[in-house]
Amino acid sequence: MRTIDVAAAKRRAMKYVLTHPYERDYWEKAMAITSVLAWDDAEEVAEIRNWIDRAVETQTSNGDLNYADPLDLPAGHVRTFTPTSSLPCSLGYPLLLMHQRTGDASYLEAARLQAEALVRTSRTSEGGIWARKEGPELWVDFLYMMCPFLILYGQISGETSYVDEAFKQYDVHVRHLVDPHQGLTRHAWCETPNHYPQSTFWARGNGWLVCVSMDMLALAPDHKGAAQVREVGVRALKKMAEYQDRSGYFHHVLDDVGTKLEASSTVMFALAAQNAVQRDLVDSTFTDKALRAVRVVAASVDESGAVPGVAVPPGGPGVPFGTTLFGQGFFLLAAHALKQQLNVL
Repeated sequence: MRTIDVAAAKRRAMKYVLTHPYERDYWEKAMAITSVLAWDDAEEVAEIRNWIDRAVETQTSNGDLNYADPLDLPAGHVRTFTPTSSLPCSLGYPLLLMHQRTGDASYLEAARLQAEALVRTSRTSEGGIWARKEGPELWVDFLYMMCPFLILYGQISGETSYVDEAFKQYDVHVRHLVDPHQGLTRHAWCETPNHYPQSTFWARGNGWLVCVSMDMLALAPDHKGAAQVREVGVRALKKMAEYQDRSGYFHHVLDDVGTKLEASSTVMFALAAQNAVQRDLVDSTFTDKALRAVRVVAASVDESGAVPGVAVPPGGPGVPFGTTLFGQGFFLLAAHALKQQLNVL
């Protein structure tokens, strides 16, 4: 078996991120920015700070950090998507990480405006924040967009109600989205009429769930809601692992081998799995599974640094595959979590 140069793939993937800022500020950038901050190269961090500054410069009157224009989607289970504040708040987490680095008060003020916009957003009857204005709907993606930001903002500002809000959103979302028999999550739930517009066990949807679970436990392990996060997240991670393909990839729909092998869910699993190992939530065999996942995706990174094989938004069956900034970001975050094992230093 050939040796995969993960270090070289990481360098190419990072270069791709830094040379693809795109014209408009958007949620897909959030994971890419966070990955650059994790690797902590001074020149790269300085460059990515420009992205954060641009998001603050274009913060809208209602507090949203990025453009939240209605989207016309080419395929998938929805054709229109008008974002609520649950989507632009994805940039709030790396914004706060930059605030912690620099002490720049303008970043904290921008975060305050975004947090206030988020808690004003329309809600289901049980208090779940809508994913899109075409709701009332809950999507599992938005736990990752909202919860780490809410926790970190609450901790920095001292307003603990925001931390509690993060755990409330987790509780409401998983009660509707996580299958009680399988422990895996569905993508989306609509309150009125009560149904699942996309009800398969979508691989990236479960990636969102396990990644946000590990992030929340890292940020607030002693919160009264942490026990639920631990139970749900570990169960989903273990169940997800049962569907890992021999190659290391995951199928686009976890339990449907007729669907394509998908890259973003694969590296999201790797990131969450290694974080769970480090927290003694699962045994060391999950590091082996994570390494297989990162290596197989690293081998696909092309000469430009693009990570291919990512199901584009809105996800779910039927969407095209391509390269996205969040796919780049999760590959870089997973490689960082496993950098010692991969000798990527």
